Amino acid sequence: MEIQHPRRILALGAPESGVLSLLKELTGSAPELVSNTTAGLSHEWHLETKYYTAKLPIWLDEIPNVSEWRAEFIKPEAREVITVLGAWVFCFRKPVTTVEVDTVKETLQAIADVIEKACGFGGDQICLAVAMPQSTTPYLEKSAEEWDELCMEYGFEFVDSEAKGKNEFGEETGVRRVEDALKAHEWDGGAGDEGFDFDEEEFGEGLDAEEREMGSEMFGLKMAVSGLGEEGGEGEGEGEEDNEEGQVEELEALMRRMVAIKETSEGMSETERKRFAAKAVSDLMKDL
Repeated sequence: MEIQHPRRILALGAPESGVLSLLKELTGSAPELVSNTTAGLSHEWHLETKYYTAKLPIWLDEIPNVSEWRAEFIKPEAREVITVLGAWVFCFRKPVTTVEVDTVKETLQAIADVIEKACGFGGDQICLAVAMPQSTTPYLEKSAEEWDELCMEYGFEFVDSEAKGKNEFGEETGVRRVEDALKAHEWDGGAGDEGFDFDEEEFGEGLDAEEREMGSEMFGLKMAVSGLGEEGGEGEGEGEEDNEEGQVEELEALMRRMVAIKETSEGMSETERKRFAAKAVSDLMKDL
């Protein structure tokens, strides 16, 4: 299956963080610099697995100043860009000092804030924090377990680009881990990236990628239906707090059901998945 409208990858980091080096090792090539910054460059990754083929667009950005970058990307007008991203690949040089570790933390927090602002807590982007080689030696000693814990706090998976072979769980490490993580992600972004179109067939094909959009759409529908039912009703203004709590509980129940739908559909064939998703959507819509 060829994915016609894939979501994007955003590869970014501080100046000289090694983004281009990572892309070259990951995809076999990298864009040429046209100025002294990687910001604004783009690339394409021809990805092929036994399940799908796709030409994934890769956008590049540079973060010379974390607070300024955060302020720019957290603006409402940036939401359209953020919501079409399927992955964030943050590159950083292995720190030499604790101050540089603090900068890594600050950047991870800034990216997490941007994602939350645009997508809420239900964002389904994959976030990778990739430690690149440091020319200065010795660099700060920090175990993989410490980095795992640090990055996980901000919703990122830590990857040491210099690691080789497999870990104790039989998983690839280093750049191969970046490749495997991205290949396993859901990239179908829907036609034209024009937002969520509640179509049962589309839902069946892009269940993971559209989980967040479906939740948003259901919330909007739920609120609209509730609003219509309350217009002109008796006792308007009474029990508003109880009504709001009830709506929140109903929404949480719907979200739990969506998670269950996704988990149940894993491992099904494409045909079974479509059929199951169509029925699940129909049942959920009846409950709105």
